[in-house]
Amino acid sequence: MSKKLMMSLVLGMLMMMVGCAGTASKQAEVSSPQQLMSKDGNFFVYAYMDRHYVVGSKESSQKFSAHGHLPYTKTVLGAGPHGETVVYEVAKKDPALVERLMETYNSIPFVVETAGDNYSVYKKQGRLFVVGDAKMKDFFAEHGHLPYTKTLLGAGPAGETVVFQVDKKDPKFVERLMAQFKD
Repeated sequence: MSKKLMMSLVLGMLMMMVGCAGTASKQAEVSSPQQLMSKDGNFFVYAYMDRHYVVGSKESSQKFSAHGHLPYTKTVLGAGPHGETVVYEVAKKDPALVERLMETYNSIPFVVETAGDNYSVYKKQGRLFVVGDAKMKDFFAEHGHLPYTKTLLGAGPAGETVVFQVDKKDPKFVERLMAQFKD
């Protein structure tokens, strides 16, 4: 056997071994669904295998938590706050369920980036919201609304609309947020 052929075989086997080890360790990391949130006993969000799963009942939540599987789903690629695929439960007997789950999921402000109490970026309904103080951060996380804003269409990294908090008493406040967002 030639030296070149032997080297190719050895490199190929090493690459296969590294690939298998990476797969095994990734599977060990994500062995079961992790509940991210629940709301009113009829809305549950799980992180599982680099996706978000959205479930609409306690019974479905318990089954999904135990088995990591939903029988019927609607999948939306890249719809999560960090570009995750989002998988929604579909119920044959309740066609409105998936629409309710999608509407609720999209109305939740998810933290995308934070730098202490003076800078946070949220994603909600496909838009990025930049908040610059602790009081407003808590308010926005709870209510999903900012009273005074400056909006830039298409200014996000993936062309999202970006909404900046405005402090009427401090005109430089929004400029600081915009500069920090660009960095």
